[in-house]
Amino acid sequence: MGRVAAARHEEFAQARREAILNAALKVFAQTGFAEAKMDQVAAAADLSKAALYLYFPSKDALLQSLLQRYALLPELPAMVAAIGKTPPAIGIPTLIAEIWRLLRERKELASVIVREIQSNPERARLFSERIGLPDSKCLADYLDGWMKRGVLRRQHTLAAAQCLFGMLWFFLMTQELAGGRDLFPLSDETVVTTVSRIFLDGAANPPKPSRSSPPARRGRLQGT
Repeated sequence: MGRVAAARHEEFAQARREAILNAALKVFAQTGFAEAKMDQVAAAADLSKAALYLYFPSKDALLQSLLQRYALLPELPAMVAAIGKTPPAIGIPTLIAEIWRLLRERKELASVIVREIQSNPERARLFSERIGLPDSKCLADYLDGWMKRGVLRRQHTLAAAQCLFGMLWFFLMTQELAGGRDLFPLSDETVVTTVSRIFLDGAANPPKPSRSSPPARRGRLQGT
């Protein structure tokens, strides 16, 4: 009976923690972390302030738990693994579509992160260490594998991964957080297709072969 009671107590405590984190996410997104009060979080979670402090001793502790519990893309390693053997022409658009869907669903958390990055260098570094860099390295490993096979052009893998995330992050900021959907709405298909094409093919058209010179033979470099 003691073990059962302890298990139920832990389940109750875990449910309380998740309720508090959900409430904190809404409050921080609406008012900003610096301006938010623990009283507001307690009220949103339907708890007393004293009960809130039993689970989270400070607002900073609450924010750190929030970032750990609701990482922007905790599914990314599994997503990359799922497309590991899929050629980039198919795998990357698939990955981009799923990342975009998840980012849109988590725009409240993204809003909190943006504010904290801008206002607090220490939290900006925390975000980079716990979220930004691990996600970029995960994608960079996938890109490196296809670069070694000659399917993708050889370039700095980590920079390429950050470039892909950067395009999606900018669309999230402009479309979801800065009123872009009201001013210049873009469909999800447009966002995914545009990012995929620019990332895979670049923005410039390939140069047309000159009429005055014959095309290079396949498997040889021009001028050899």
